[in-house]
Amino acid sequence: MKSAIKNCFLLFGIAFLLFQCNSPEAEGEHGHEEAAHGGHEEEGGHAEGENAEVVELSDVQLAAIDVAYGNLENLNISGFVKANGTLDLPPQNIAAVSAPLDGFVKKANYLVGDYVEKGTVLAVLEHLNYVKLQEEYLSILSQLDYLKSDYERQQQLDSAEISSKKAFQAATAAYKNAQVRKQALEKQLQYLGLSPEHVAQGNISSTIAIRAPFSGYITELNVHNGEFARSEQELYELVDPEHMHLELNVFEQDVPKVEIGQPIRFTVPSTGGEIYEGEVFLVGKSFEPETKTVKVHGHIEGEHQDFIQGLYVEAKIFTGDQQVRALPEEAIVEEDGKSFIFIRSTEAAHEEHHDEHEGEEVQATTGAHEAEEEHGTSFRRVQVVTGEKNQGFVEIKEIPELPAGTEIVTAGAYYLFSEMKKGEGGHHH
Repeated sequence: MKSAIKNCFLLFGIAFLLFQCNSPEAEGEHGHEEAAHGGHEEEGGHAEGENAEVVELSDVQLAAIDVAYGNLENLNISGFVKANGTLDLPPQNIAAVSAPLDGFVKKANYLVGDYVEKGTVLAVLEHLNYVKLQEEYLSILSQLDYLKSDYERQQQLDSAEISSKKAFQAATAAYKNAQVRKQALEKQLQYLGLSPEHVAQGNISSTIAIRAPFSGYITELNVHNGEFARSEQELYELVDPEHMHLELNVFEQDVPKVEIGQPIRFTVPSTGGEIYEGEVFLVGKSFEPETKTVKVHGHIEGEHQDFIQGLYVEAKIFTGDQQVRALPEEAIVEEDGKSFIFIRSTEAAHEEHHDEHEGEEVQATTGAHEAEEEHGTSFRRVQVVTGEKNQGFVEIKEIPELPAGTEIVTAGAYYLFSEMKKGEGGHHH
């Protein structure tokens, strides 16, 4: 009997506990606690997301870096045709230097890369044929004196009708032939670089000098001492780089957009990323089927001594005056395929700091001043959509609306980005 009564009390207790757990009041209190807890987590996550886009620098940090501010600029960086090609020289600026007559190389003076002035002796050649030519010239000079005297004598006899016409004609022909031969030999001597007047004084040389036809750089050398150089052999190649130009390849679909006088901006990748200026001078009229391109000749602005014929170039030919919004490349940072800029924030203290001291006005004000002194300046990261790059600027296609007078960081953005990543690394959850 006692056991039965004990079991009844036990069942009644279990039923009472189950009723209490399932009652609406208990569920309401438990739900309120979960909602409050969940709401706190959600609010904290939101605050953390906002803070993740903000970085603060103290006055000391700010003074140690070169942060610059600016605004969006209008720049002509669109409306262009891309092209590639090479640096080239006009034919008159390239010379193949060879020997005027066969001869042995007695001396070769310069190497590839040397700069020489016009008239500089590049090599000295030696041969007996040079001596024979000068000897023949001296011989014709001596004959010419006699033939001239005979011609003048026969002319007087002919005038007095003392001599026959035949004798006068023979003397005239011999004299004129000697004059022609003298002029031909003088030209040959000058061609060899020898002075006829100097030879006429009895100065005979067995050597001739090979001189630079203009000032420039030696780009090829095909001679050495003791070598027998033939007249058709190229001894040196000389180039004058002062009139370097662009030979660009423009694809057929872009050719109708290209006109004479359009500006060109190009880079020479092998010499660095510097941007150079130029202008379209000629548009080719022949189509190259293998590359499906047309040649465009461009003049280069200014002189650049580091340019070398044949170097590869990448160019943009600007075909319009469309203006776009742009920022310096230093203002853009990349992360996970997205582009960002930093703007200077006017907030002096963290929202998190105010939340912790809500309702305590004096303490909140004091805390704000302390945060301002500690953090100095706040910067907020803003996502943007970028476009083409040119002249050190990047086109900004999309950007959130910013308050009037907002200062954009145009230099030092990567430093701010690195400081932001350090801050993210310091969070604890």
